Amino acid sequence: MTTDASRRGLLTAAAAAPAAAIVANAAQAEEAALRIAFVFEAVVTLGPAEEIGQTPYGRRVRIPITGGAFSGPRIRGLVVPGAMDWQLVRPDGYTMIEASYMLRADDGALIHIQNKGLLGKGYVRTTPVFEAPNGPHAWLNEAVFTGTIGAPPEGSGPAVRIMIHKIL
Repeated sequence: MTTDASRRGLLTAAAAAPAAAIVANAAQAEEAALRIAFVFEAVVTLGPAEEIGQTPYGRRVRIPITGGAFSGPRIRGLVVPGAMDWQLVRPDGYTMIEASYMLRADDGALIHIQNKGLLGKGYVRTTPVFEAPNGPHAWLNEAVFTGTIGAPPEGSGPAVRIMIHKIL
């Protein structure tokens, strides 16, 4: 005859087994290097920076996004003008960036991108999140991405080069 206490013990043991497997798999995954795949390169043109001023969190700056173009193996198109890159220069010298803008793919699809990141002391990384309509670009909604920001090609004017990769 099984008592309530032994039933609870069996249930607890049954529930703990999958949790232990998850923890073991997470530890193995942590040791594995992340793999990435190139998605696209964008050259985003910028307007003059506007100083908002000092806030309790740091110095706030906004930079207009005036256009640009992007191209990769599965997608290409233009950066829609009229968006903004908000930056917060923190007291520790790092800058938090938050850009929200639209991409217009060559097939006419509009894709929203929210690109947040951190830069400073030689470190520049972003975590773009896409909102693509259902259809040929829906794959952008189904993965985690990372990006880097660098100098634009010579002759691009005020701009940045953004490289986007999918984390596999």
